[in-house]
Amino acid sequence: MASKKSFKLNFDACVSICFCVAALVIFFIDNFALKNASLVQKFFSAPGAKGAPTPFNFSSPADYLRLFFFVFGNESFLQVLFSCAFILPFGALMEERYGSPAVAFMIVICAFVSGVLNACLVPQSLCGAASVAIMLILLSSITSIAKNEIHLSSLLTLALCLGGNLYLCAQKNGLNRFGVISVFVQLAGALCASMAGFLTAPKTKRTASASSASSASERLKEIDNESPRKKSFWGNKKADDETTVIGSINI
Repeated sequence: MASKKSFKLNFDACVSICFCVAALVIFFIDNFALKNASLVQKFFSAPGAKGAPTPFNFSSPADYLRLFFFVFGNESFLQVLFSCAFILPFGALMEERYGSPAVAFMIVICAFVSGVLNACLVPQSLCGAASVAIMLILLSSITSIAKNEIHLSSLLTLALCLGGNLYLCAQKNGLNRFGVISVFVQLAGALCASMAGFLTAPKTKRTASASSASSASERLKEIDNESPRKKSFWGNKKADDETTVIGSINI
């Protein structure tokens, strides 16, 4: 009797899944468990420039942490759902290509660059993982750009992500110039992180895979040369060598 095939749950994209779960948990805690605590505004939003309701304070250690943690904060369920819809599929692909540590490193760079630019240029706070979603979309298109081609699907996905973020900004405070600048700030952070990740992670991975492939091919060649079907295996031994022939049969 044939055994039944068993299915198991594959935890393939640990960084992307943990990121989205953390963002959802923070959103639900802020909106349902701590309704008056304003958890996102106090801890999970990047401070703005001078003139913002909560400007960056150089003497506050919490403000430096907010430059990294703002990507986990979301003010509406539509915002967190929109970000996770891009992060989960593209994050899984990028973790398979670059590895989970490299993707986590790129997320840190993306958050830091976007947070610093927002604290320098935009007089309003910033929250959400739009920069991370844009970064993953850009990373997915880098391979095609290296081949001197651009996929139309990548351009449409990037346009959809940017347009969706502009729509979310318009729903929040109206589509003013600061909302547009904040979207370009996130785009700049995504560009810096994607380029940093492309210049660091893939090179190491390609070198390791190339070295392992070359060592494997050399071993296969060595085994092939030692095979008895090769003439080189017998060397210069003569067919009538007394040390190897026991007897002879005349036909």
